[in-house]
Amino acid sequence: MSSQSRSVTPMVEGGILSAVAIIFAFISAYLPVIGAFINFIWPVPIILLGVRHGYRYSVMATVVAGLLIALLMHPMQAVTVVVGFGLIGIALGHSFRNNHSPVKTIFIGSVASLVSKIAVLAITAAVMGYNPLSMETESFQAAISQVLDFYRSAGYSEEDLAKTAQTMTTIVDIVKVIFPAGFVLASFFDTFFNYWLAKKVLKRLGYSYSAFPPFRQWCLPRWVVVIFLVGLAMLLFGKSNQNDLIYNIGMNIEVSGSVLLLIQGLALFYYLAEKYNLSRFVRGIILVLILTNGLFTQIVIIVGAFDAVVDYRQLRLLRLK
Repeated sequence: MSSQSRSVTPMVEGGILSAVAIIFAFISAYLPVIGAFINFIWPVPIILLGVRHGYRYSVMATVVAGLLIALLMHPMQAVTVVVGFGLIGIALGHSFRNNHSPVKTIFIGSVASLVSKIAVLAITAAVMGYNPLSMETESFQAAISQVLDFYRSAGYSEEDLAKTAQTMTTIVDIVKVIFPAGFVLASFFDTFFNYWLAKKVLKRLGYSYSAFPPFRQWCLPRWVVVIFLVGLAMLLFGKSNQNDLIYNIGMNIEVSGSVLLLIQGLALFYYLAEKYNLSRFVRGIILVLILTNGLFTQIVIIVGAFDAVVDYRQLRLLRLK
């Protein structure tokens, strides 16, 4: 009897958590503002099921949720939600259950997230018969036209409008080039968010896992600086030789490296702020300047590269002791 009850429990919990996932899908489809946020936390019920009963049940719940969403709503909604976020839940749940380190868990989840995003694009292109990225380009162009119409109604001269259009078009062209880097970085950030949220929920349920070190102690390996410099070199080489392929690859590597070194620089900033007892108000002002001013951002990236190379905080030395 006890074995039967143990076998029923995963099925019951799987049904409940699948229902929660379906409700999340309805909210994400019909509540525009809240729905965008709910999409990001859709994997959490799948993570919980995987932690408690193993990846087989989380896979089963994901498939069942996908079928019901396709029947009750639309097949493409099931693709967007289940394919786009289900694999993250399965991967993170499996990593939590096996007590993987935080870094390994985030890495596995990020790979799963990236695969999911590519799968959604591929399925959408195959089923709908068009490239979803081309629609993004059309959306950008429509947005530029709306902004220019607004400025024109506000009394801007045609010369100013032409300059504004040129600037915005350049930005759109850059965004299109760095789209792969954006995909990779988005995979990391949505994985990290789900990891953080699931860990909070699991802690309330009595589970405990090793934690990331405090942000001020984060330290990237030195090879990140090497990768960043390689990307920068490829970008400059491609631009000078008018080689679009090398330029685009270099741009994506350079952008990804810049984001990582910015995180390293911010970790050093928090370390120094803690060391010199800066008030929260002063920290907030400096942080706003860093994130809103291009010059300050570049300075922090350079400082982050410096810290990654010379280990100013001596974090690697402390870990060796």
